[in-house]
Amino acid sequence: MDTPTQYIAQFSWGMLRAPADDPSVAPFFEGIPGVHARADANPGFVWRSDGERVEGEAAGWPLYNNDRVITSFSVWKTPEALRDFIYNGAHGAFYSRRSDWFDQDAPRGYILWWVTPGEEQSINNAWAMFDKFAAEGPSDEVFTFAELD
Repeated sequence: MDTPTQYIAQFSWGMLRAPADDPSVAPFFEGIPGVHARADANPGFVWRSDGERVEGEAAGWPLYNNDRVITSFSVWKTPEALRDFIYNGAHGAFYSRRSDWFDQDAPRGYILWWVTPGEEQSINNAWAMFDKFAAEGPSDEVFTFAELD
């Protein structure tokens, strides 16, 4: 079997409808461990960022000025594996409830970019790609699923 030449990284963000300790968003937080367990068991999953929020606040990333902003940053073997995980199975059911927990009128979205297998990723990589996407829009370097289709 050939070693893949590139994996795909994803960074997504959204703003909770209420503070994290509000009971209305508790089901979201209660569901995260199960979603992570399913990702970990997925053969297309490579890596996820955990616990880097303090670094982000220190770096001054603008969306971190609001403690209701939630992010996700992970690496997958292929776009197909990532897309399948997001929209199908247990995560798909979880994702379909996003309007229960996230403010649909607040800044939200996602970006994708290619990474070399084994290349270390950090939240700073994600912010740099976010900044590039915000300034220039989709490109060969940072894009969404729409540009892959």
